[in-house]
Amino acid sequence: MRTARFPSVRTPRTFYDVFGIAVLTVAVLAAIATVRGGALTGVEVAAVLAAVALWTAWAVQRVLERAADDERWSP
Repeated sequence: MRTARFPSVRTPRTFYDVFGIAVLTVAVLAAIATVRGGALTGVEVAAVLAAVALWTAWAVQRVLERAADDERWSP
């Protein structure tokens, strides 16, 4: 039986890690916007989302490379 684990930022293993970080980022931005009354500027939000987009591209590449190197899928 597998146990639940938190998404990994440094070593993403699955697309669930990537999805989890993306959802967590949106949730944190929404919470901050709610608490501060929408005082976030577009530049702040764009900067955070750009950083997450870059990380997402890197993480997807890493997950795909790991899957390609996995011996279970070799013919």
